[in-house]
Amino acid sequence: MKQDYFLFLDESGDHGLNKIDPDFPIFVLCGVIMSEQEYRLGVDAKFTQLKERIWGDKEVVFHSRDIRKWQKEFSLLIDPNIRQDFLQSLNECVTQSSFSIIASAIDKKE
Repeated sequence: MKQDYFLFLDESGDHGLNKIDPDFPIFVLCGVIMSEQEYRLGVDAKFTQLKERIWGDKEVVFHSRDIRKWQKEFSLLIDPNIRQDFLQSLNECVTQSSFSIIASAIDKKE
């Protein structure tokens, strides 16, 4: 039986080599691979439940910077009870899911 997979990609750092930031001279490309079934029945459902429970809206986009800095929709994380609930639920979503990670990092100075 054929199984389909999803690949989610993201990068960190600037990919260019013309101007290298001495404080962050790397470029990272990372991918998360999971089966379509795992995504649809596991990950997507769990994240949707989390979003609807905390925000009442499944359209909230999880950007790590906004989460870390408590910005935009994540400004409510200033409340320690909400933050604890969110982080615990987010950890459960990840640890209860099956996926593979592939990452590559480039030291641009090298």
